[in-house]
Parts: sequence; C-alpha cells; structure tokens
Amino acid sequence: MPIYEYLCPACGQRFEHYWRSVAAAEREPPPPCPACGHSETQRVISQVAVLGGLGGLTPSEQAAERAHEERLAKITPREQIEKFRAAKQQEG
Repeated sequence: MPIYEYLCPACGQRFEHYWRSVAAAEREPPPPCPACGHSETQRVISQVAVLGGLGGLTPSEQAAERAHEERLAKITPREQIEKFRAAKQQEG
C-alpha cells in the first residue's frame, strides 16, 4: 500500500494519501485536498528520513539485528570445540 504526499495549490495544505496499489495511484486522479476540497492537487516528492546507528535500520530491525548477534555470540567457536575434543581424547 503506497503512501504519496500531495500539495494543494489553492490553500497550500500538504497531505498524504494511501493508495491500494501503485497502479491505482497512477491510474486514478489525485485526491482532493482534505482542507479546502480543491480537486487539482499535485503530487510532491516526500522528504526521506535517514536513521542513524546500524546503517539506517528501523528500531525493530536494529533490535532483531542485536538479538541475532547475541545468539551468535552464545555459540561456541569451532576452535574451542576442537580444543575440548582434543583434551577429552587425551584424558580417555
């Protein structure tokens, strides 16, 4: 469901409109202004928000990435396992 931003030339209102699909947004006329009802609104380029931290990930993506890294940190490295096996073979 794409979201496009529009500007009303009559009153200057800037608003967003949710479309069912990209095809519908291209096929249908622009939505009327919710403030004044003017029907000849213009689609504008929206500003993009860039998130800091982990390369622009959203907070939920950052949390998932941290959880994945924590799971990986709990896994015993292969070298450590080989040392345990070698020590156990020497004992037995």
